[in-house]
Amino acid sequence: MGTKTVRSTCKECYVGCGSIVEVHDDGGIKINGNPENPHSRGAFCVKGRNGPIASYTHKDRVLYPMRRNGERGTHQYERVSWDDAFEEIAERLGRVITTHGARAIAGAVSNQFYDRGVAMALLLRSMGSPNYMINQDLCQGCRSTAALLTGVTAQAGTELSKAKCVLVVGKSPSDSNIIEWMGIKAAKKNGAKLIVIDPRRTKIAEMADIWLPVHPGTDAALALSMIHVLFEHNLIDEPFVSEWCAGADELRAEAAKYKPSLAAEIIGLPEQTIIDAARLFAGIKPACMLLGHGIDAQANGVYTAIAFNCLLALTGNIDRPGTNRLSKVPAGFREYTSIIRDPLFRLPAEREAEIIGGKDFPFWSGPDSWGMACHNPAVIEAIHTGKPYPVRALYASGVNIVCTYPGIQRTISAFSNLDLSIVATDHITPTAELADFILPKTVTLEEEAVFIEDTCISIMQAAVQRRGEVKTDFEIAFGIRDALRKRGLIEFELFPWNSHREFIDFQLEKTGLKFDDILEKGFLEFPFQYEAYKTHGFNTPSKKIELSSSKLVNAGYEGIPNYRAPNYKKHDDEFDLLLLTGIRSMTLHHSRFRNHAWARRFHDVPDLMMNAQTALRYGIEKNDWVGLSTPHSAAQIYLRSKLVDDLPTGIVATGMGWWFPEIEAADHGALTFNVETVIPYDLDCDPVSGSAEARNSACKIWRVSPSDVPNLASVATAR
Repeated sequence: MGTKTVRSTCKECYVGCGSIVEVHDDGGIKINGNPENPHSRGAFCVKGRNGPIASYTHKDRVLYPMRRNGERGTHQYERVSWDDAFEEIAERLGRVITTHGARAIAGAVSNQFYDRGVAMALLLRSMGSPNYMINQDLCQGCRSTAALLTGVTAQAGTELSKAKCVLVVGKSPSDSNIIEWMGIKAAKKNGAKLIVIDPRRTKIAEMADIWLPVHPGTDAALALSMIHVLFEHNLIDEPFVSEWCAGADELRAEAAKYKPSLAAEIIGLPEQTIIDAARLFAGIKPACMLLGHGIDAQANGVYTAIAFNCLLALTGNIDRPGTNRLSKVPAGFREYTSIIRDPLFRLPAEREAEIIGGKDFPFWSGPDSWGMACHNPAVIEAIHTGKPYPVRALYASGVNIVCTYPGIQRTISAFSNLDLSIVATDHITPTAELADFILPKTVTLEEEAVFIEDTCISIMQAAVQRRGEVKTDFEIAFGIRDALRKRGLIEFELFPWNSHREFIDFQLEKTGLKFDDILEKGFLEFPFQYEAYKTHGFNTPSKKIELSSSKLVNAGYEGIPNYRAPNYKKHDDEFDLLLLTGIRSMTLHHSRFRNHAWARRFHDVPDLMMNAQTALRYGIEKNDWVGLSTPHSAAQIYLRSKLVDDLPTGIVATGMGWWFPEIEAADHGALTFNVETVIPYDLDCDPVSGSAEARNSACKIWRVSPSDVPNLASVATAR
């Protein structure tokens, strides 16, 4: 039996592990990690081994364009040709443009770290619309915005094995990042000290020399108190701070308000623990820090991330061996985010100023923001209310917004208000069920791309023949663009390529490389220098790390980080528990893989994790079904209890993104089992990024009989 071996990169999540794909003549496929890849060094997880194969071979995969021929949500579709789909989509988009203007067309895409983000942004801009949504407002958005404002665009995890002290904040790499998990274990084996800040006693917390189980949402108070200790005990890296940091005096004054005795009351830990953690992190060089999604989706997420960036800068642990290395890009390479920001591909300033959310959240949605993307809840409201102006058409690609955006009900009802909805996907999701057109997308085994992972130019290369009539995001965007152009509906020519490979060639053009040069190994390592800031400074107005952000000050915000109490502290005794959401699983990724048999064997229904004392208080036993509600919604959801010993009493926790393909309703059970049903999208937004406080919420729970759980009889549970 013959075998074709392809060296590629797994992009089933953001980690980007080097992969080796073996395709056998009989159709069998096997995927493993590539031990020669310097970014991942052979690391690979269960979804990388199984997800691409199941997505490619799935019996229910979408393989042909489909047009709705019945009521939305009734799964009545007819197959159409690509030409007919593109022509009708262009015609209906033209009606929207003629009636409401191009800005009435919005997009939705997973993120900007994949080429689909470029395809989405530049297609919309070519029509004249600045409006597209990305998922990162709830995951990484606060951290990325803080990096923009401080200049600390420092990668975590790339130098872990060389670090002598590691600070981990709100992250569980054993559940989310196999490369970082390997790196931390290697660092510990080499004698590194480990400090972990997390309410849960995760696997990494069990390894910690100091574990700080703070009250959820109070991380900023802890960071500021640790900064206070550094200033109080002269533990800062004075040469680095004096030469490369701005705003140290202002930060010192703010941190003076957070003496360990005061912060201890806020975070729920002894003050000596704060002092010990600060002294340990500042006293060992080199040290590095991992900031996790646990500090995103909070009412104070950006300032929390800024506070920890300041802590890192004060200790001088920036772009040195064993510290947080600054992002590296080889000369001439065009990465996705740089293309989106390139003046060659941007709208006129007056049109960019109309991005929905830009006036209220300029550092998330404004022309000079990190994402240049919409404020997602504001787009949903614009669809409903027409304010600040109408949004009448939506194109979503590679994202299941019904299951990943808080306030599921509001997102579903938004679709009924649209004149046109288009969803590009590889399978029928609750979002696709509401579309006027379903367009079949390629999966990762059928795609090629080039991007940066650590200090490698890495590629994804097609390992198999495409099934059906699927197209890449770029090919779909080209088809829509060309149909619009025939009708004179392209206002700006900002999407100049005519094939996906042509775009890849553009990315590599100034490097002197060709895509084929990288095929054999699947990556190409490029040289880099530590302390690159000594050459070009940091990406801030002052060219220094701004401990007090001049951009924030100029926009009318406080420039220095501060603490804001989380919303859950405001509720009465009826909602007497605290709910943590967004708990990661190495098996799942956001709302994906719920239709994969391999994943359901590992994780078959949504869990509500709690310790034995909390369960006993409510008469709940292992694997009982539990009802849950919050003070923010009249809805309730149902989760299966999972008794754990890593949560304190009074806190319950769950993941996100749940739906069941076997449930025939249009929402496929999302309204019954998905936690985003009981969390609104506009709750106590972060003042800088506009990110909703979806991570922590007051809640109440009660035991229910399985017979009382709607649609449970239709769910194919594994146990």
